[in-house]
Amino acid sequence: MKSKILVDYESYMCSVALLEDSVLREFHVEDKNTNRITGNIYKGRVVNVLPGLQSAFVDIGLRKNGFLAAEDMLEDRTILTRSGAVPTKLDVREGDYVLVQAVKEPTETKGPRLSANLSIPGRYVIYMPTIDFVGVSNKITDEGARDKLLALLNKYRPSQHCGLIARTAAKDARKSDIIDEIEYFANSYISLLDKYRASPDVSLLYSDGNLIFRTVRDILNSTVDEIVCNSPAISKQLTEYLEQNLAHPVKVTLMQDTDVLKKFGVLGEVEKLLRHKVELSNGGSIVIDYTEALTVIDVNSAKFVGNVDHEQTVFEINCEAAKEIARQLRLRNIGGMIVIDFIDMHDPMHNAQVVDILSAETRKDRTRTRVLPMTELGLVQMTRKKTGSEIQSLLLQPCSHCHAAARTQSPIFMARRIKAQLTDIFADPMCTAAVVTVNPCVFADLSKGEWFDSFAGDRYSGKRVYLVSDAGVAPNSFRIGAKSTAVLSLPDSAYLLT
Repeated sequence: MKSKILVDYESYMCSVALLEDSVLREFHVEDKNTNRITGNIYKGRVVNVLPGLQSAFVDIGLRKNGFLAAEDMLEDRTILTRSGAVPTKLDVREGDYVLVQAVKEPTETKGPRLSANLSIPGRYVIYMPTIDFVGVSNKITDEGARDKLLALLNKYRPSQHCGLIARTAAKDARKSDIIDEIEYFANSYISLLDKYRASPDVSLLYSDGNLIFRTVRDILNSTVDEIVCNSPAISKQLTEYLEQNLAHPVKVTLMQDTDVLKKFGVLGEVEKLLRHKVELSNGGSIVIDYTEALTVIDVNSAKFVGNVDHEQTVFEINCEAAKEIARQLRLRNIGGMIVIDFIDMHDPMHNAQVVDILSAETRKDRTRTRVLPMTELGLVQMTRKKTGSEIQSLLLQPCSHCHAAARTQSPIFMARRIKAQLTDIFADPMCTAAVVTVNPCVFADLSKGEWFDSFAGDRYSGKRVYLVSDAGVAPNSFRIGAKSTAVLSLPDSAYLLT
C-alpha cells in the first residue's frame, strides 16, 4: 500500500488529507480564526465545585469554563497500581489553581472537558508525567518489537513516577531518536512546571501546535512516500522537520500553482462528507444522523437488487456498508456512542461476519474504537474516542433562516469551493473577470471577509472578481460566469472581491 499526504494552505484555512492507494482515508481542516484547544495545557482556576457530581468548573481563559471530573483529578496515578481503583473524591476548592489539559473541544452547549492527567504526544512516544505506566501501541503486533520497545522505555524513562507509550512510528525509529525525544519531554515538563509557578493567574502554558505539523506527526508512517504541499514556506518547514525527525525523510513536493485538493479528487469527496446519505459502490446506501447523545447510522438496500437469494443480497450490502461506515467514521471524525442499524439477516454466521468486517476495518483507525456483537434486532453498538471536532461542525454552520434547524456550508468552505473554480477560470489568459452569484446570506459572509486575498497577487494581476447576491441561489450553491471584456453589466449591489 502506498500513501500520500496532501497539505493545502490558504490565508484563512489549512487542511491535511491522507490518501491510501488514492482513496481518501483522513481529512483534517482548521479555520485559522478558530483556535483548537485539545491537547493544550493551562493554569486554571476553580470557579465552582459540585460535590454531588464530584466535579468542578475551571476557568482556563475561554468563553466557557472547562469541566473537570474527580476521576481526571489524580495528581499521581501510581496509586492505581496499588489500589486498583480510581478515587472519586474531588480534592479542590473554589479559588484553587490547577494544572489541567483540554481533552475534548467545547461545543455550542458545553465547555471543554479537562484532565489533570497530562498526556503529551510526540513523534515516537506519548509522555505522561503523572501516570506510572509504560506501554506500546496496539498497532505494533510483533512481539519481539514490543518487548524491545518496552525494555527501552523502562530503561530511559525519566522517573518511576512518569509514564511512556511507544507510538506506531517507534517501531521503525532509531534508538537514539526515541531517547532524544524522551529527554526533550522530561526537560519540557520541568519548564512547564516553572511557567505554572511563575504565572500569576489563568494562562496557556503549552499548545499542541498547528494543524499541519500536528497531523503530519500523527499520520506519517512507513507507507507514506510523498507529501504534496501548495505553500513554499510550509513546504520548506516540512522538509526541515522531516530531515530532523526521520532517518529516511519523505519526499516533499511543492505544487504552488496547483489546487492539490482538486487535483487529487479530495475537494469533491469532502463535499460528500457534509451529506447525510452515502452511496455504496454496490448500489446500497447508508444514512448518518447526529443527535446530542449519539450518532445513528442506517443501512439501506437502495438500488442494489443482487441475486435471487435474499439472504445473500442483504449480506453483501451489509458487508460493503461495514467497510464504508468505518471509513466515514474516520473521515468525519465522529466520536462518542454510535448505533448502526444493519439490514436484518437470518443467518447468525452472517451477523458475526459483518461485525468482524467492521471490527477489522476500525482497527485501521488511529483513534481507539470498540465494537460490540450484533443484537437480535440487527443493531451494532460501538464507541469511538472523541478527538477534536467533527468535520460537520467545522465546515457547516446553523442556518440563520430556519432558527438553526438546518445547517449550511460555512464561509471558509464556500470560499474554498469558489476559489477552486476561479483558479480554473483564470487559467485561461483571455478571461479577465468573473462574476460569482451567491445566496444573500453567503453574500453577507463573503463580502466582509478576506477570503480572496491571494487573487491580488502577481499571478492574477489585472483579474477582477465580483460578488452578486441573488435569493434564487440556494445557500449551499453558487454560479460563476467568466468574462473576457472590460465592460460588465452588474447590479448596484455587486461587491468587488479582488
